[in-house]
Order: sequence, then structure tokens, then C-alpha cells
Amino acid sequence: MKGNKFIVHLSGVIAMVFWGLSFIWSTQVFNYLNPTTTIFFRLIISCIFLGSILFLKGLNEPREKGLRVWQSIYCSFSKVKENLKLFALAALFEPFLYFIFESYGLLNSAPVVSSAIIATIPLFTPIAAFFFLKERLTAWNIAGFIISFFGVIFMLLNKNLELTVSVKGIAFLFSAVFVAVAYSISLRKLTLLHKPLTITFVQNIIGMIYFIPMFFIMENVSPSKISEISNYIMPLLSLGIFASSVAYTLWAFTFSKLGAAKANIYSNLIPVFTAIFSCIIIGEDINIQKILGILLVIGGLILSQSKFKKA
Repeated sequence: MKGNKFIVHLSGVIAMVFWGLSFIWSTQVFNYLNPTTTIFFRLIISCIFLGSILFLKGLNEPREKGLRVWQSIYCSFSKVKENLKLFALAALFEPFLYFIFESYGLLNSAPVVSSAIIATIPLFTPIAAFFFLKERLTAWNIAGFIISFFGVIFMLLNKNLELTVSVKGIAFLFSAVFVAVAYSISLRKLTLLHKPLTITFVQNIIGMIYFIPMFFIMENVSPSKISEISNYIMPLLSLGIFASSVAYTLWAFTFSKLGAAKANIYSNLIPVFTAIFSCIIIGEDINIQKILGILLVIGGLILSQSKFKKA
């Protein structure tokens, strides 16, 4: 039992590591491609990767006599059609709207600042979870949220205690936060009906379809950008495979075991990992103020892992 709990929590942490890195990978790709194109290619890569895994998984699973692999896989997705509206709604929230708001917010702020705002998702999720999922928090849970919130605030400020992000960046990023909260509610319902890998694959397929019109309207991929692909192919592949495929699958698994409010607490770890990897990969300084913020975030996360009760 303890081993299973460890796997659940480890899955949540690994997902946050990849999402923390995604802010750095996105910044690297944005030097060559605009956000819409980046997201579109990211989802294509994710769908190819997840589709390949599902196909290989289908080869090893028992199937009815006479059925080919693709027919067996098709049959396994029959339940998806029954919940297609819910999948379409979830994909509208995330990846479609969330990726748009997050990406354009990232264009107007630094990776660490962006990730710190995104980390406020747990502060808003309990409100939505209370109304829609009948989940409520203990006093210790609330105290943990508050401590983590102050940790995020510390990471948002510079040495002069001034905010380091534009109003436009704040608007985009908090829009991403509210969309992520809405996604959490729809995801909770999906995790009761489908496996994590199926959820991630289907929502990314639908999300990619949503992005097709925007890609052809807003993007003009010039030959010069294609010739520079060696400069951004690795972070783009990392976004598609690790951030959009592995992380979302692990997150759906964690979500199915912990519920909306408790699982979203892990979002507080995103700015911690972003700060660490920003220092290692792009040479961003981590001062005492940011270290204090990281410690507060982790402390709040630990405190918040008290038991949640059903209303």
C-alpha cells in the first residue's frame, strides 16, 4: 500500500519536473517559432509518440480471435465516443486555451516568473472542487496553501521587491490558471472513466485539431526557420514527448488517485524546478530571496498533504 502511494506521489513530482523544464524549452523554441506553431508541432509530436505506444501496447494485449491489432485498439476506444463531448471540453481547456495563455504569458515574462504564477493553480482549485466535486479542505491544508502562496510571491519579486512581469503577462498567465482549474474539474470526471494514457492521447488529438485553423491563419513558416531547425529541434521534441505526453499521462494517473485539490498542490513545485533548471541550463541567478521562496513552497506542499475529507 505504501509502495503504491509512493508511486502516485513520485508520478506527480516527475510530471512537475517536466513541466518546470517546459518553460525553459518553450523559451528556447520561441526564439525561432511563434507560440501557435510551437504548440501545434508539440501536439503533433505528442500524438505520434503516444499513438506509437498505444500500438505497441496493443500488440502485447490479448485480443479476440480474428481481430487485427488496429481493430482491437479501435474497439478499446469505443468508450471514448460515449464521452466525446467531455473529451472535447477538456481539450478546449487544456491543451488549447491553456497553452495559448501560458505561451503568450511566457513571451511577456521570464520562465521562473511565469511558472510561479502558474503555481497558484492549487489556490483556486479547492474553490472549484468544493462546488463541483464536493471536496473540502482541513485547516492544515489551507495553511499549507497560504505558506506556498507566499513562497510564490517571493519568487515573483526582484531584489527591490518589485514585480518582474508586465500587466499583459500577468493577464495571460492568470487566464491560464483559471483555465487549468476548469480542466481539473473535467479531468476528474475523465479519470473515473478512462486510463491516463488514453486521456492524454485523445485530448492531444482533439487539441491538435483545434489548433489547425490557427496554425494556417497565424503562421508563415519561412525556409529560414526550417533551415534553423537544428537549433530548436531538441527542446521542441522535449516539449512534445516529455511535457505533453509523459507528464500529462503521469499527471492523469496522480489525479485519478488523489483528486483535484490534493493533486494540484504539486503545481507549487513547478517554479521550484524551473528556477533550478533555469540556473543550470540558461544561467539564471538564484539569489537568497528565490531560495527562501523555494523553501516556503516545499514547506507548504508538505503541510498540505494532510487528509482531504469528502463533504
